[in-house]
Formats: sequence, C-alpha cells, structure tokens
Amino acid sequence: MKASLKKNSKITLITIMITVMLAACSSNDGSNNGNTAPVSNNSNQTKGNTDSPTSEPYNLTIALPILGAIPSDMEEVEAEMNKITQSEINTTIDILPISIGAWTQQTNLMTSSGEKLDLLFEFGQAYPHDVARGKILEMNELLEQYGQGIVEAIGEKFLGAAKVSGEIYGVPYYTAYGTQSMIVMRTDLVEKHNIDINAIKSIEDLGPIYETIKQNEPGIVPLSAGLSTPLEHYRDYDRLGDRTGVLPGYDNGLQVVNLYETGEYAQDVELMHQWFKAGYINKDAATTQNTVQQMMQTNKAFSYFFSDKPGQMAGEILATGKELVGVKLLPDIYSTTNDVISGLWSIAAQSENPERAMMMLNLLYTNKELANLFVWGIEGKHYVKVSDTQIDYPEGVDKSNVGYGISEWMGGNQAIIYVFKPAAADLREQFAVFNETVKPSEALGFAFNAETVKNEITAINNVVGQYRKILETGTVDPNKKLAEFNDKLRAAGLDKVIAEKQRQLDEWAAASK
Repeated sequence: MKASLKKNSKITLITIMITVMLAACSSNDGSNNGNTAPVSNNSNQTKGNTDSPTSEPYNLTIALPILGAIPSDMEEVEAEMNKITQSEINTTIDILPISIGAWTQQTNLMTSSGEKLDLLFEFGQAYPHDVARGKILEMNELLEQYGQGIVEAIGEKFLGAAKVSGEIYGVPYYTAYGTQSMIVMRTDLVEKHNIDINAIKSIEDLGPIYETIKQNEPGIVPLSAGLSTPLEHYRDYDRLGDRTGVLPGYDNGLQVVNLYETGEYAQDVELMHQWFKAGYINKDAATTQNTVQQMMQTNKAFSYFFSDKPGQMAGEILATGKELVGVKLLPDIYSTTNDVISGLWSIAAQSENPERAMMMLNLLYTNKELANLFVWGIEGKHYVKVSDTQIDYPEGVDKSNVGYGISEWMGGNQAIIYVFKPAAADLREQFAVFNETVKPSEALGFAFNAETVKNEITAINNVVGQYRKILETGTVDPNKKLAEFNDKLRAAGLDKVIAEKQRQLDEWAAASK
C-alpha cells in the first residue's frame, strides 16, 4: 500500500450501526436463471498474448468504506490478493480504507481533484446523484467485454435495476433483493401465554396479544419502537427512493402519490395511536436513542416490527440474545430498486484504465479465493472452515481481536463467499430461492434523480423529521397532526417533487417498453 494512501486513510473513525446489512448473502447455485454466480478462477483473459488488454501491468486503487477501525492486517491481506490479481489479470491493487463517516466527503475530494482512483463502493442513496455529477463511469460496453461473470452472477433482471437513463454505472452486490414485513416476538413469552401465532393474519390481530402481554408482564412493553418506527418495516408500497412520492401496492398504474395523504397511512398511524394510548408502545418511542434490539435484550420488550430476508433472523437472535419467532404481516414480497442498489461497485471517472478496473470487478465476482480473501482475510489466521460453505474464528480469535474482516456485502458476489457461524450453512441457497420467487415492483429499475429539486427535498426532510416519528409511534393524535403535517409538506415543495418524480418515472416507463 502506498505511503501516501496510508496517510490519507488515517482519519478519525466514526462508528455507525447499519443493521440491515448484516444479512446480505446469497447462493452458489450455478443455474441459468441469472440469480446465481459461477465459481471460477478464470479472468476470461488470454495469458501470454502480447496483444491482450492485460499485456501491460497496472496498479489499481480501490477506495473501501470501513465500519469502525481499519483492520490491522489489511496490508497482509492486500499482498495475498495481489498474488491472485497479478497472476490472473496482471494487476496489483492498493486498497484505500476510508472511515464511513468521512466517506462522501473524501471520495468527492478525490474525484474532483483527479487523485488516482479506479474502483469505489457506491451507497444506493448517493448513486443517481453521483451519476449526475459525473463521479463514476458508464460501464455497459465494459460489462459486455470484460464483465460477463458479473452479468451471470447478478442476473439481467436485477442488473437492469442499476440503470440510470438506460445506462449502468454500478454493479450491485449480490444479495436477497427484497424484504418481508414481519412481527418478531419472544418465543418464551409466546409459549408461556399460549399465543397462537397462526391466528395472526394482519396487523390488527396483534391488539389482543398485546393486551395479554400488558396485563401479565409488568415492565415489558408489548411493542417496542426505537430509532426506527414500526411503520418503517410495515409497508405495501414502493418508496421510489426516498418516500417523497410512492407507488401504493408496488404498482398503482405508475401514478406517484403522497404517502402521508393515503387512506392506508391514516389508518396505520391511527392504529399506532390507539396502541400507544393503551400502553402497548413505550412512552419514549418518539425520543429514545435505543434500538428495538437493545430493548429486547434488556427484557423491556416483547416484540418489534422487522424487515426480514434469509439470514436476517439469525442476526436478530444474536443482537437480542433471545429466541425469537417471526410472523409475516403482508402476504407478498416485492423487490424494488432500493433493494437492488443499496450498494454497488463503480469505476471512478478518473480511472486511467477502466478496462482493467472492470476485469478486477469481474474477478472479484467470480473468483472464490479472491472474494473470501477480500471479505474474511487469510484462512487459518482470520478464519477456519467448518464446512464447504461455513466458517468460524480460529482458536483464540474472536471479533474483538481478529486482525481482518470487512462488511460482507462489500465482497460483491455473496454466492461465492463463505457464511460465518451461526448463519445457516445453506444460506446462499436460500438467497437464490428468494430471488427466484420475489415479485418485482412495477417500477423496478427506476431511480429518482433529485438533483433539480434538492432544495425542496431538504425542506421536506426537515418537516418529516418534525412529524413522522411522533405520528408513526402513536405519540400524537393523527386527527390533530396529520393534516398539519401534510400542509407543511406542501409548503416545503412536496407537490413539485412528486411532479418531478412522476415526470422521470413516465420517461423511464416509456423508454423501458
């Protein structure tokens, strides 16, 4: 790793919590449905041919967002990765670790100044904006020439969700592309009170259960609301990016509406208010800084709303220290653009060799040895294999002292990445089945570019910050506050944002025919 890059990476680290990411994983089934990836050690390049695009060596810089401290053994892992990349595509890599708290600022500085950079991770919320700013390159032709392993790994349907104005600027990491609205409950209390979970068919069926818990379990709140509200995990609409204009039922004839004026939203916040008044929701729901998992861990909660996907429940059990049972609250699972582009790998606009950058990405998505080195580190030192698909820490090593490990979803193709105990050994297969059965939103592939209405978005977010949580936790009476909320949204420019989103959606739909 170059000394200058090391110096740039020594920044104050800001530790943040991103719980949804813990469950990103997939299958290694190599079927032709496009939802799984092959396991290969070939780069699809011809070795020994002086006319090949890899005939000249190249040093490639990868900007990597880091949650927490920079791994102490990163240089050692980088050296092991270089043995593979140099052999396969005549390329060495420099990994530039950047604290996720400084990620946007530092990568913006790097791209605006033209500092050497080839690959960088894109978070979905920033993706269309970075496209508009020219921060990352269009890669359709590069994928066709050097990225067919990526195309096979992700599948045409989901890869298409990364298009902006018909072009692809980033390749999503392979994961389960969708979530299921669930209620999660403590198993011991479900059994203690003989709660029939099979009788739960809708959100309204939870009321009598919560009354039982309230009457018989003093000190335990029936439904916990923490940093997130229950209704954030209970939705039957496509958010279209940011919830400033949504598609009810993931369709609605592609007509964008104001979520907060729908009859469904009014009913939901009214139910939350009734539950709050009945004592089913914690009184500090609108202000607490605790997570729902923390509340359950400390025996203060019976249940919470949850967005599920394969492997996610195992993470919740670890986070809460409780045996849990989950029941789905909505019948169908849909995949939206948000689900697909929550994280992507892109090629920086200033890359001196975009072709080699794409080869590197293709190798990362197809070479099992390289992918696991990048995510988990060196076998025997940072992890040991328990089975063909499952790994654990070596003896004497745990999360507190392991020298390497990055967020699993940054590895690219999770179909070829080992699962860490206690995650199920067949978790990758579960992801493949999930992606085969999930229903696509009618707007799958549409990404809203808010650049022209960014001032209105800022004003709207300020209003949402004042009202949404107090409404969605039931803390206030929606009959008194919901209309006021919508009036202030209009004053902030919501109608203009919805009109712009509708215009872009109409253009996307016409181009997609």
